[in-house]
Amino acid sequence: MDRLEPRLDAATPRPEPQRAVRHGHLPWVAALSGLAVLLNALPLPLLFGIEVLFGSVPAILALLLWRSWWAVGIGVLASLQTWPLWGHPWAIVIFTLEMVWLWVGLRRFNGPPSQDANGRVVLFSLAYWLLLGSPLVYLFYGLIMQINPANVAVVAVKQSFNGVLNTVLAFSALLVIRSIQAQRGSGPGFSLRGVIIALVLLTITVPTLVISNGASQQLKLAVQEGVLDNLRTVNLAVAEPVTTNAANQRLIEQLGSGLAYRRINANGDVIGSDPILFKRLDSAFSDGGRSQVRNPELAILIPRGEAPQLRKWVNGYWSYSSQYGAEGGLYLVQVVQPAKAVVVRMQGQSSRLLGGALAILVLGTLASNWVGNRFEKEFRSVLAPQDPEPGHITPLRLSPVGELRSMAELMNQRIRQVNQLSLELRQCSTIDPLTSCSNQQALQARLIEEWHRSRRSGEPLACLCLDVDGFTAFNDRNGSDAGDALLRGLAQAARTRLRVTDHIYRSGADEFVVIATNSKASDALKLAEMLQQAMAAVRLTKINQAGEQIQLQASVSAGVTTLNPHDDCADSLLRAAIDALRQARGAGSGQLRLRTASV
Repeated sequence: MDRLEPRLDAATPRPEPQRAVRHGHLPWVAALSGLAVLLNALPLPLLFGIEVLFGSVPAILALLLWRSWWAVGIGVLASLQTWPLWGHPWAIVIFTLEMVWLWVGLRRFNGPPSQDANGRVVLFSLAYWLLLGSPLVYLFYGLIMQINPANVAVVAVKQSFNGVLNTVLAFSALLVIRSIQAQRGSGPGFSLRGVIIALVLLTITVPTLVISNGASQQLKLAVQEGVLDNLRTVNLAVAEPVTTNAANQRLIEQLGSGLAYRRINANGDVIGSDPILFKRLDSAFSDGGRSQVRNPELAILIPRGEAPQLRKWVNGYWSYSSQYGAEGGLYLVQVVQPAKAVVVRMQGQSSRLLGGALAILVLGTLASNWVGNRFEKEFRSVLAPQDPEPGHITPLRLSPVGELRSMAELMNQRIRQVNQLSLELRQCSTIDPLTSCSNQQALQARLIEEWHRSRRSGEPLACLCLDVDGFTAFNDRNGSDAGDALLRGLAQAARTRLRVTDHIYRSGADEFVVIATNSKASDALKLAEMLQQAMAAVRLTKINQAGEQIQLQASVSAGVTTLNPHDDCADSLLRAAIDALRQARGAGSGQLRLRTASV
């Protein structure tokens, strides 16, 4: 007696208690929380107020490891660093919603936790930033904080790229952890699909980030050198003792709008083009751009106080100061220029640069998932259990993957051997040994199969009955050997006129049945006429008693019927064809009749 084993239904997810956050996991949760805060405290600067943060990497990794609200908490804790860093709380909202989105996506759309290594979390992240994250950036930064549109665009693109990049890094870390667990004999392991996705995306995102960072730094350096040359020219002109305020003003107008200067003499006297501006700069601005300015001779003055960093950079001033000696002592010349035009232009160029990087990342994500799906499908085609037809096992499709191809070829060799044995056994019971046509037993099985298929698909189906006229008399005159040779020749002639989807059977001593798939009445009549002509053209050579050669041939009568999809059954189709054959034989030799089948 078979022993019954308890089983879980395929639709019911298997319990995985090891995935819950246990007390033993709390130290790891604390470590990931600290790492998330530390990574957000060490941003990678790209442009003015535009920085890449990696604090969400540990949070997403925790989510992939445990699928717990703890991971969302880690993400919130890490995002709190953005408030003092960027001067506003809206990034906390955006990053928190990202963690909630990923948590819901994994629980609702990714199956059991063991499948979290399949890489779909990257697709979930990409969907968040395209559908919700970027619109929220435009809402909070553009409408609420009234940030310059160029800055809003570069922030939206940067945060989208940053978010997907962090998800890729977290997913790659998960695969490393799964690999270590598998080597120790624990954990669910990792999927080949996930490995492919991670490798493809890492080869795209990391070089893209390095190139983008290098390009942005070169862009900043080139722009700052241009600003510095401009300010230095004005500074030298103002420092000349022979120049006048009118000459300085003309020079400023030629070099650019917004330029202002002041000259502080050794005795404390101040000569300048805009005293009110310099008074405001001294009281309300500070040199806060040394981390963003590569040349120490150049400074950027930004407003003090609580305000978003992006707004401070846009409202800042480039500043260049230099001391000169004279007979009366040393004097200082300072030249300033609004930074808005240069910063906005740089942000626009950087937005296009990061936009290209994001586009590459999107295409890489889609391409890697497609490749991963293909490999996953290849493995399933080899590893999935076969559903063989009666007496036949379907060969495995050869995979383009070399290892899978070798495995499939070895298995197919065994399958071919089994199928060959099955075919030989089936032929012994379903093949007519004289004509090599299928016999009456095979006809009944095929007729029922094609009838059901035609009813499902709606394709027309026709049945043809063919009978050799006067075959009994032919045998009496020429002998049974001549009759057998005639039947073999007629069967061979008929097979040469049939399509690969048609089937011919020997249903009686001198009768043949053809099942013609996807054939209307007109098509079936044409096929019957071709078969009659081909079979009537068969010639047998016989030498009579006088030594003369005699040509033997026979005509064929045919009855045709087509399937009535509303009323017919398989038996009625064959009966109608037989009735049509009787009508043809009653009309004389070599006749053809069509009859509609009905129950």
